[in-house]
Formats: sequence, C-alpha cells, structure tokens
Amino acid sequence: MSSRAGRNQRRDRERKRRQASESDRAARDAAEAARYGVKPVPKVPPGARPPRPDFSEIDWDALRADYPEGARGLLRAMCMALIGDRAANAKRFLPWGLQPNPVHPKSRLAQDNSAVTLDDAPALVSQTALYPTMNASEHLTAAAEVISFALLQGQIRTSATAALCRIAMESSAKTIWLISETDTEERIRSCYGFLKAERGRQEEFERLEAEALDARTDELFEADRAKFEERRVRVATRQAQIDALPPESITGPTGGPLKLVANAEKWMDERLPRPPDPDLDKVLYPRSARSFYSLGSGFVHGFKWLMPYVLDEGELDDTPLLTITLDAFNNAIRMTASAVALFEAQSIGPQRDPRRFRNYPDGLEDMVTDLAADYRLPADG
Repeated sequence: MSSRAGRNQRRDRERKRRQASESDRAARDAAEAARYGVKPVPKVPPGARPPRPDFSEIDWDALRADYPEGARGLLRAMCMALIGDRAANAKRFLPWGLQPNPVHPKSRLAQDNSAVTLDDAPALVSQTALYPTMNASEHLTAAAEVISFALLQGQIRTSATAALCRIAMESSAKTIWLISETDTEERIRSCYGFLKAERGRQEEFERLEAEALDARTDELFEADRAKFEERRVRVATRQAQIDALPPESITGPTGGPLKLVANAEKWMDERLPRPPDPDLDKVLYPRSARSFYSLGSGFVHGFKWLMPYVLDEGELDDTPLLTITLDAFNNAIRMTASAVALFEAQSIGPQRDPRRFRNYPDGLEDMVTDLAADYRLPADG
C-alpha cells in the first residue's frame, strides 16, 4: 500500500471517529436537555423558517439548580422569542386601526347613536368609543415596529416600547369604560361625561393655540386663524349642549387614567379572562395591568424611581428588561384586543353580513361572537 493510500485511510478513520464522537455528544446533550424538559427545534426544509421553540415543559427549578447560567441564557432566549411573537401579533391590529368597518344601521351602537338628544351629533356614541381604540391600535403597532427594529440591531428599547404600550392600554381602557355597560341611557351618560371631562384639556390647548396665533405676523396667519376659529366654534357649540344637560344626565370618569385601566382590567377578568400561557406561567407571573401602567409612568415621564424595579444593581443582565417588555405587550395586546372585540360586537348587525370585511386579528372572532350576545338588542332575538 502506498503512503498516500495509507494517509487517506487514516484520515477517513479519523473523520468517522469524529463524526461518531460528535453524534454521541449530540445524543448525550439531547438526553441531558430532555431531563429538564427542553425540546429540540424541529428540522425544516432548507430556506424554511423554523418554528418557535416550545418552552412549555421546561423544569426551570431543576435547570437553575444544576445550570444557573444556562437557565439564565435559556430564559433570555425564550423572552426574545416571545417578544417576537407578541410584536407580530401587535402589528395585526393595524388594518382595523386604520380602517375600521362602519357601524351597521341595525347594530347596538346605531341604536345608541339614535338615542342621543344633542343636535348635529348623529354618531356621537360610536365615534366617541371608536377613536380611543384606533389610537390604541396605532401605538400598539408602533411598539411592535420599534422592538422589531431594535432586536435586529441587538438592542431592546424597553422604555420606548413600554411607553407606547401604556398609551395603547389607556386608550383601550377608555373605550371599555364607555361601552361595556349594557344600559343605553348609562352609556349615553358616560359619553357625555367623557366629552365634558376632556373639555378642560381642550380649552387649555385652545388658549395656547390662540396665543401662538396672535403672536404671528406671517402671510399664513389669516387662513390658519380662520380654520382654528371655525373648529373652536363647532366644538363649543356641542359642548354648550352638554353643559346645559342636568347633572343626572352626565356620568364622568373618576379617579384618573389608572382607575380607568383598573376598571377595564376588572371587566376583562370577569368577561374575557386571560388564557393560560404554557411558556411563561411556570417561570414568570404576569404583571397586572394596573401594576404595569403605574410602573410605565416612569418610562413615559422620565422618573428615576422605577430603576430598582427594572434592573438588578451590579448585574449585567438585561433579562429584567425583557420581562418588562413582555409585560408591556401582554397587557397592551390583551386590553386592545378586548376593546376592539367589544366595539366590533356592538357595531355588527343581527345577522352575519358576508360583505363585512373581518380586519381584526385572528383569534378575536370568538370574542366578538361571545360579546355580541351580551349587547344584542331585544328585537334581535
């Protein structure tokens, strides 16, 4: 046998030995992972996107006891994967937020609109309840886009994402407060109270805008001033009608935005309970909407008090930021989904309309159908 043939044989034996060794090591690693409930990611054809790993059966206590750093790394990877899932889900609200379906003429909201006694307010209840959730959908989508871009850069952007999710929660909570009651008169009283309550901020804007216009001398001033005055008169006319109503005809929100969020969470817990999350429930207890909304004020207003609750001092670990980002998405998606479903349930007619485009995310149809029964008009049967 030539020396060249001998070298080839030795290389071939070494290659097989290494392959066998690598195969044995992979089998041992898989067996070790299986002890802790870690499932391998299924293989997919070349070019196909692999599914998200299944974290639902991981024994986190045992894994932390034997491999503390490995458990921390796996928890971080799980949070990243779940944040990606939540962001994809959040973006599905955009079509509804941009172009919600019109209110059916035989829907519950149409009946409420017709019961309003104000002049020149043909869709007061539905329009008042609609805008906050459109705003929520916009901010929820923006949160998804912020975190998606950040993750591609190897970053998180927890503060910006949490602030956007907090806005989505507060806006959705307003819609839930406005139309979660079933009594038409109470819903109209709430609508009047909501418009009266926000008038103070509106008047402050009008004062500041008028001062800014008065200080201008440019050539666009006259047109801008005329447009501003036209809008101010239109708003003031409607507001005067509300102010003229007796006190018993108005039910305003009390306690500020946090109470609105708390009331919305209570309604959701009773009517649309949070479904189990097999991936998270064993390792992270979900932060309540009230708690997250309060914590989120630090992100929105730049308060420093939240830092001890966001990061562990002296540790270079961003897992707490990831878990807060998950809390932000979980609460904002749940509250926005509830508000969208609540509005849709009351804007559809008594019979299914094949021409009506379902532009809300998958998974909400059952919620809409379920809620529609609560708000169906007596004449609908």
